[in-house]
Amino acid sequence: MSKTTKPYGTWASPITADLVAGKSLRFGQLQARGENLYWSEGRPSDAGRITIVGRAADGTERDLLPPPYSARSGVHEYGGGEMLVADAGVYFTNAEDQDVYLASDEGEITRITNAPGMRFADFCLDEARGRLIAVAERHEGDHDPAPQNLLAAIDLSAGAVTQLVGGNDFYAFPRIAPDGSKLAWVEWSLPHMPWEGSALKCATWSEDGGVGEAAQIAGGDGTAAFQPEWAPDGSLFFVWERNGWGNIHRFSDGELTCVCERDAEFGLPLWGLNTRTFAIRQDGKLFAFFIEEGRVRAGRLDPASGDLELVETGLSHFQGPSVLADRVAVQATSASEASFVGTIGDAGEVDIIRHSAETGLPAAAFSAGQTLKLDGPEGRSVWANYYPPANTAFEGPEDELPPMVVSAHGGPTGMADRGLKLKIQYWTSRGFAFLDVDYAGSWGYGRAYREALNGEWGIADVEDVIDASLAVADRGLADRNRMMISGGSAGGFTVLCALAFHDVYAAGASSYGVADLQKLLELTHKFESGYLYALTGTAEGGTDEVFNARSPVHHAEKISAPVIFFQGDKDFIVPPGQSREMVASLEERGVPVAYFEFEGEGHGFRAADTIKTVLEAEYAFYARVLKLEPDETLPDLPIRNMGALT
Repeated sequence: MSKTTKPYGTWASPITADLVAGKSLRFGQLQARGENLYWSEGRPSDAGRITIVGRAADGTERDLLPPPYSARSGVHEYGGGEMLVADAGVYFTNAEDQDVYLASDEGEITRITNAPGMRFADFCLDEARGRLIAVAERHEGDHDPAPQNLLAAIDLSAGAVTQLVGGNDFYAFPRIAPDGSKLAWVEWSLPHMPWEGSALKCATWSEDGGVGEAAQIAGGDGTAAFQPEWAPDGSLFFVWERNGWGNIHRFSDGELTCVCERDAEFGLPLWGLNTRTFAIRQDGKLFAFFIEEGRVRAGRLDPASGDLELVETGLSHFQGPSVLADRVAVQATSASEASFVGTIGDAGEVDIIRHSAETGLPAAAFSAGQTLKLDGPEGRSVWANYYPPANTAFEGPEDELPPMVVSAHGGPTGMADRGLKLKIQYWTSRGFAFLDVDYAGSWGYGRAYREALNGEWGIADVEDVIDASLAVADRGLADRNRMMISGGSAGGFTVLCALAFHDVYAAGASSYGVADLQKLLELTHKFESGYLYALTGTAEGGTDEVFNARSPVHHAEKISAPVIFFQGDKDFIVPPGQSREMVASLEERGVPVAYFEFEGEGHGFRAADTIKTVLEAEYAFYARVLKLEPDETLPDLPIRNMGALT
């Protein structure tokens, strides 16, 4: 079938904003128990409410949480670890009050705790003592800047909450040994983030059910430990980056060994609690996924021999593996499948259980990401995923290069998306190229690459994004004069710095982006309160010069490219004042600018209407800037200083 030739960026697309926003489910935690599988599922069509879905061995599924219950923890503000499956049902943290409830298989909801000011997450079950062990936070009033973090025991009969471990700033991964005799956990303190310096501890129970003296197993010395998991024989497996890479280790009978030493990352940055990368199979082998040379791969690891057998699944990304009978349940994506819950067999065969979105489109309709290793500044390589324009009905003119949306991911300790993301396909199917950059500081390339951002945030990340953009344009993959930069949160900071300190992009889009580092430091939550010091190379009391030099809000007069801002009015991490101040400065100087502020939205948009509005507004903005004539009706944007675009 021949294609119609139309200018890039104007193609009609079946991937609508409604499809991306309203029908794209957001999967959270995944846990198998026997032959039953459970997962949390965010639904933009229900204002972002998160239910828990249970799937029985016969394939029947049902929602365990009726409205208004929503499973979301607020621990560390980013949450995670919102549920635990047990014989009695599913224990979960309810978003509204942060108390713990039990959802039974019969559909009953029972309240377990009534603890105002407390938040709970990342549970394990202490069956012998009839209690849950959880990561907890104790808050004094709303938006407490310095809540107390602890490991707590929750009595399942009375709901009483008892502190077990305290004194450090943060805790994660409480895990009880199979015989019930020991408790392992991970802890760290400010100014460190968990991937900078966290320790794995282990202790036996005292007679009264308290925690005895803890022994430090690994980490805590400038290295980080991640995801302790007990094997049936009492061995403790975990990820530790002792050699500069997060490799899997084992602690057994007092002996510590690296099971598989490889220049690959088996861990992930612990932004959300109960983040997991491996599961212990019934045969004693570990199913794990890891990042190597920019690719996410899977394998079976034999801890006895250290052999890693690669499992070729055709998938692009995995999350939260959990053993389900003789298979492994995962959340995953591929080049042609949006995020889904499914299972992987021994030969790598994949069975999809639930899609995040049903597109009904053939694989040829999607743009497959290409991993690129590009030359960056000072001899450093920069990694990125490039997506060419793709549409089964249209192609661009031979004498034209496509415009390109360049994405700076959040974090900044994070990584570019892998696999099919409908938000990316929204752009590529309309004739845009899309570049997702893993700039210095990104996860997946070892500690040295991650620490290349230390002291250089707002500089190294911006240089890498720009160098990657220009390298792709130099290869003839995008139009050098029609590149736009887009990002949210920390990625929004990179966007604004790129626009303020460089003249490379035709336009920019900032979603809840950081504009003022000093205000971010003053208002940020406890979890990230030391993060800025490492990223900017500063110390408490000595930030003014560096913060002023790098904060886009103090350099807004240097921005000449059009910018569109998106902001939630309930964002307590990057409050709306930062975006408003930037908008006011640009408007006053005659720079084209548009601003959207969404009622009830926080740091990250959840409601379908918001997500749809953002996508369509960003497209309409670029179309106006680039003077495109899209083959669809777009909103008439309130762009201030519109005359400057003519």
